This record gives sequence, structure tokens and C-alpha cells, in this order.
Amino acid sequence: MTTKEQRLHEWIARIADYMNSGLTMSAWCTANHFTKEKLRYWLRKTKAASSTAALTPPTHWVPLAVADQTESPNSAPSLVVCVGQASIELRIGFDAQLLREIVQALEALC
Repeated sequence: MTTKEQRLHEWIARIADYMNSGLTMSAWCTANHFTKEKLRYWLRKTKAASSTAALTPPTHWVPLAVADQTESPNSAPSLVVCVGQASIELRIGFDAQLLREIVQALEALC
């Protein structure tokens, strides 16, 4: 995949995140450290390149193994996500955008 295609896919994912966030453009841009002008540019660019339905990034299914673990009464429920040999433990209230960026970085390494 070329750098240009990779950037387009990254922005398609960001735009899908923005549209699903329920946030205003200003709030989403502030939370994700982008300018409104940059978001508007990519909204126009992706709209011209594809329909709204194509703004959803491609789905990549991965195997999921469920392990039986006995939790102590004081521990909060968690989910462990494995990407390659890396594992990430998620707890209630995790930052979905940060997880998305970490998984994308790990996929690039695999």
C-alpha cells in the first residue's frame, strides 16, 4: 500500500470515528488534535472519492480465544486484545481512539 493510500485509509477511519462519536466538529478535533480545516478537507476529499457507505474501514476478523480465569472480588472486569505477540488489557472506560491507534501501529509491525 502506498503512503497516499495509507493516509486515505487512516482518514477514512478517523472520519468514521468522528461521525460515530456524536461530538461536534470542534469537540472531536480538539479531542483528537486536528484542526477543523484539516477535517473539512478530508471530508471533502473522501466524499469525492467514495460514497458515505465506503467511509467504513475494511473489517479484519481475528481469532478470539476465551480463557477461563478466576477473578478476585476486587478486580474490575477486563478484556485482553492480542495483536501478533502483543497483548493489551482493556478495562471499563478505556480510550477507544488510543486503542485504535495502537492496534494500527501494531498491525504495521506484523
